[in-house]
Amino acid sequence: MSTSWPQWRQDSPELSSEGHPFLLVTLRMTVPSGRKWQQYRFVENHDLRSRLVPLLGTLPLSHSLLQEPHGGQPCRFSDPAVRLWRDDDSDRWPNTLYRSFAEADGPRRGLGEVTVTLRLHSRNGFVREVSRTVSECNVRADGQLLRTQVPNVVQPDG
Repeated sequence: MSTSWPQWRQDSPELSSEGHPFLLVTLRMTVPSGRKWQQYRFVENHDLRSRLVPLLGTLPLSHSLLQEPHGGQPCRFSDPAVRLWRDDDSDRWPNTLYRSFAEADGPRRGLGEVTVTLRLHSRNGFVREVSRTVSECNVRADGQLLRTQVPNVVQPDG
């Protein structure tokens, strides 16, 4: 998994069909061991908070796509189906990914917290980052709170 931030390319789209400039938005989750997961998209710089919902929806429900089974911290979720590490289907993609991490890194004990970062990068080079440390079990729900830290339109001059 890449640890560098995605960059604008020459052939990257500049404007949406409605004429709004795009931002290159990267969502990154970092666990205490340093392992990173990220997704990025071009998002219109217009009504930004609502346009970030689909990208923030890509966050895993929990940290288990990155690391290990729950480490004993209290969880908001009580439905056992939400806890991917208790999934009995060993061939399901999140479980095979976790297994490959465990084989590469060895077993670990629980995380506690993860850091979720949202990076907004305009075509002219302006960058704004917001970050939040969230509970290991509530990554998707708490990660949505990043929307409150960004304006509805990012001004290119900052």
